[in-house]
Amino acid sequence: MPPLFALAAAPTTANQGGLDARRLLDRLYQKRGKPYFANSPLHCSITHTRAMVFCALAETEVGLDAEQLGRPVRPALVKKVLSSQEYCLWQQAEDPDRLFLSLWTLKEATVKYTGDGLRGYPNHLSFDLQGPTLEGWDLHFRLWEWENHVVSLCARPPLPEELEIRRFF
Repeated sequence: MPPLFALAAAPTTANQGGLDARRLLDRLYQKRGKPYFANSPLHCSITHTRAMVFCALAETEVGLDAEQLGRPVRPALVKKVLSSQEYCLWQQAEDPDRLFLSLWTLKEATVKYTGDGLRGYPNHLSFDLQGPTLEGWDLHFRLWEWENHVVSLCARPPLPEELEIRRFF
């Protein structure tokens, strides 16, 4: 049976009511800086954009990232972030900004999963969007477009067949 997964999103204005999730559980940090909750079987990954906050809770390590569609993408950043294979795809893409944001969120979700963070640029991670997969890694990925955002999830298999993002507030 697949492990428990929960994905949630809320507008960034939802916190104006005084809710501070950081105070709900004791938060500690792994050696490389990845946060986790003390005395909890759940793993968590949080990401935000200007408009939304996203959270993934799971019974296994998890990485989550999101970017708002329509934000400007700088060509200099594209060259630093994408692998040579991804860069070729980007140059030929019908919507290069959407492709870049998809690849970027997959890379961010991966380094959030591992706890490594963005030490340097993640052009050593190369994705094939047919899966998406990451060669040599036993990881599964999900990629969504949700309310004008690209959202990526990275976790060890098995992932539930159906995963959906639920909106709160």
